[in-house]
Amino acid sequence: MHDQKLDIDLRNAALDEARTLIRELHGIAEGRLENADVDRLLADYRYKILRLQREEEEALGVGADEFSFETGASAAEDAAINSVSVALPEERRRIKELLAKFPPQRETKVEKLIGALGVLWTQNPQERVVVFATYLGSVEMLGAEIEKQYPGQGVTVLKGGDHGAKTAAEKRFKAPDGPRVLICTAAGREGINLQHARVLFNFDLPWNPMDLEQRIGRIHRYGQGDTAQIYNLVLSDTIEGSIFLLLDEKLTEIGRALGKVDERGQIAEDLRTQILGQLSMQVNYASLYSDALNDPLLKRTRVELETAMSNAVEARKVVFELFQDLDGFRLDDYTAMGNPEDGMNALVRFMSDTAIAENKTFTGRGDKLFAWINKDAQTETLLTTERQLSLQKENVQLLGLDQPLVASFLEKFRELPPEEIGLCLKSPDGTEGVFCGVGS
Repeated sequence: MHDQKLDIDLRNAALDEARTLIRELHGIAEGRLENADVDRLLADYRYKILRLQREEEEALGVGADEFSFETGASAAEDAAINSVSVALPEERRRIKELLAKFPPQRETKVEKLIGALGVLWTQNPQERVVVFATYLGSVEMLGAEIEKQYPGQGVTVLKGGDHGAKTAAEKRFKAPDGPRVLICTAAGREGINLQHARVLFNFDLPWNPMDLEQRIGRIHRYGQGDTAQIYNLVLSDTIEGSIFLLLDEKLTEIGRALGKVDERGQIAEDLRTQILGQLSMQVNYASLYSDALNDPLLKRTRVELETAMSNAVEARKVVFELFQDLDGFRLDDYTAMGNPEDGMNALVRFMSDTAIAENKTFTGRGDKLFAWINKDAQTETLLTTERQLSLQKENVQLLGLDQPLVASFLEKFRELPPEEIGLCLKSPDGTEGVFCGVGS
């Protein structure tokens, strides 16, 4: 209510009172880490209250205001946007008024991205491109700008939400006739495989460089048939850009000293990952960037990074010696235990036998494609043993032990009493039979 009335003082007083109540309710002590827990719980409570308020308004037929309306999103990232929408409303109003005084135009990074896409598609109109952006506002803006400049190429967005929404966006992008651009927020940083694309743009950079490595790992992974091309759009005259370039400079210096830089001046991937991994345990990036605001020449920041880098190199050396030389490790030297194809064939036979037992239909629909048909419920589920096919087609599910149908029947048959369980046998002379726990 205070937010809607733009009463900042009463709003802050209410939040302080809520923090006190949360501490008492959850038994949380004083301290920096504890304060973070309190704020996290406070954000959860505010979101739940606002959502409840909206539901009550809808039940009464009252029009939802702009603040409660935004709380309808289910994704964690959307919830973050909602918390911004209900926080500091007076400041938001002033910022909007200030921005309205400037003529609308594309910012520099957008112009560079649009131009780069044009160059890529001139060389190959079918080129698939992944774009990472930190903020939801940037995602929507980029999608609109790309569609406007290159109609017909297609843009899909992968952002926070349920796993099904992420999988659907991934499948649309991988479809042969799918969109040429996938724009991702942090939700696409892990858990998806995009090696069918070879070009990735980081429209803005995360503060933690390990997050950047995770983004790159979406296309630079096993199965990538081309050299991955990564473009970081950096405004060098900003604090973020200056720190990023400083960090990159220090990494290159370390790479040269250890002989881990190639002929193009690129630091070896394994060394970069090892150093950044150690660095993440020593540097609080949020504090590093906030402190840099009072250190525009980055003198203290440079010293802090150099110290942390030195410690990271030493830590890497210790780990390297502890686990011996892993540079010679090659996954190709190791073979899988068992034959995956035999296991998949056994799973197909299991579904076929299950269909007979359950009075359902399990039939082939082409190469590695099957249909599970429930005539009673008038439903049909398409299944495939080919992972790539399941990713390309939204209505096709991968046949595996965790597929809902398979998992439900496995659970059902595990719970059968012993007298209902039998084992099919075949002797060397071809005689077939059933072995069970009770006599016939």
